[in-house]
Amino acid sequence: MIVKAASRGRKRSSSATHAVCAAALLLARQLGPNRVTIEGIAAEAGVAKTTIYRRWPNAAAVVMDAFLAEIEPLIAYRRGHSVAETLRNALTDFARALDPGRRDLLRHMIGAAQSDPDLARAFWDNWIRPRREEGLAAIEAGGLSRDEGALLLDLVFGAFYYRLLIPYAEIDDPWIDALVRKVCP
Repeated sequence: MIVKAASRGRKRSSSATHAVCAAALLLARQLGPNRVTIEGIAAEAGVAKTTIYRRWPNAAAVVMDAFLAEIEPLIAYRRGHSVAETLRNALTDFARALDPGRRDLLRHMIGAAQSDPDLARAFWDNWIRPRREEGLAAIEAGGLSRDEGALLLDLVFGAFYYRLLIPYAEIDDPWIDALVRKVCP
């Protein structure tokens, strides 16, 4: 998350942070993430704009942090006895964490990031890069090289995001099992 401890001044209010994140998620679900503004978040959360700007550089970063705070505890990589089991765990946990509201919001954030540089940066810095590094570490611990791990992640998560963005079929356990069996050594 982007939120960092202040080096001086007044202690940051956890209730204000919670209110800002809740407001950002509410507005992102109502309006779409690219239409959320700092002004809107401040009004919905009942805080000053400066309270938000002290913690986040823009509305996209607030939306991304709020989304991550909600979903991260549900999708930590659980290492298995094999690379295949680790990837199966990651995909299964991710699929289960994406309830319809989160699934729709993630679809909207991915779409909006294509034309919103702030959201694209927040998406890469706070979602994709850290998850990718965590996945690479888990795969390397399973004995594969970083390059092999990067290709595996591209294959399995590319397929996952394809089904997420073009929802022609479910992302369910049988599909995840078939995908992992097909791509893992």
